[in-house]
Amino acid sequence: MKKIVCFFPLLLWFFSLDAQRSTEAGLFFGASNYMGDLAPSPLAANETNLAFGGHYRYMVGPKLGLKGSVSFGKITGSDTNIPRADPRQASRRLEMEAGLLEVALQAEWHILGTSRYNNAGLYSRQASPFISAGLGLAFAEAKVSTYQIDKYRFPEPGAKSAFIVLPVSAGARFDLTEAISLSGEFGVRATFSDYLDGLSAYANPDRNDYYLFTGISVLYLIDAEFGPRYRY
Repeated sequence: MKKIVCFFPLLLWFFSLDAQRSTEAGLFFGASNYMGDLAPSPLAANETNLAFGGHYRYMVGPKLGLKGSVSFGKITGSDTNIPRADPRQASRRLEMEAGLLEVALQAEWHILGTSRYNNAGLYSRQASPFISAGLGLAFAEAKVSTYQIDKYRFPEPGAKSAFIVLPVSAGARFDLTEAISLSGEFGVRATFSDYLDGLSAYANPDRNDYYLFTGISVLYLIDAEFGPRYRY
């Protein structure tokens, strides 16, 4: 494990040698959804909600980027999304809603990434698909609604509102101009918990919950450095 931790900074240093580095920041607009006890897999389209946030990307080189993000959204779910063979489960009429805040850091691999500037400093437009993975922290305090007689069941004894998450995304990045780029992406977050929707023991404790962010980011180029001699 220690060797891996030491190798990662070395890898970043290798990619930064004589590379074109850039820093950009901007806004994210999109949608959020979730997969859990009150939504089927892969997802319930009717439970899609608006999401927004801020992204900060540091391109270590043409193919490697580091992205920090703060994202806000909402997840909702209902028993009506899932047909149940057991009439007693079908009559529960559970509903859930939770505000969602995520702070995450991801490493991006831009598969077709090329240099945005040549050795003379001349700009050329770039377009590239990318994949990314990282680590994050999510906060969501689910509110479960049900019959008055069942309200004593919630919140469940093991319920929590903070989750370590593993974000995995795929998308594409396009240069609109020399200073402005556009990124579209679809990302899934593993929460390693069954309590994102506030339900576990009273639902399906054997399946963890997931949530999704998808949307578009508009990013502004703050600074760029290309080669060891040129900077603007």
